[in-house]
Amino acid sequence: MKATGIFLLLSLALCCYQGIAEANRAAGRGREPSCDNFNLSRGCTRDFEPICGTDDVLYSNECLLCLHNRQRGASVRIKHRGMCQNPNARSTN
Repeated sequence: MKATGIFLLLSLALCCYQGIAEANRAAGRGREPSCDNFNLSRGCTRDFEPICGTDDVLYSNECLLCLHNRQRGASVRIKHRGMCQNPNARSTN
């Protein structure tokens, strides 16, 4: 009985650990920008809502990141909102 209980607890702990590890890996890849929210053929606003891309480039807003992806055939994702810690030399403000 004790062996079964220990086995179940260890199994539960392993499942939780794998879930946390997978979430951390996904965060490292960033999240997909919501490009469907923008009419890229009309351009983007000049609102300054900084986005740090997974390429470590600072984009003035999410629309400009989407426009960059569309124009260059890139697949830059959102690393996080706000300024980049170590920005790449190429920057699109």
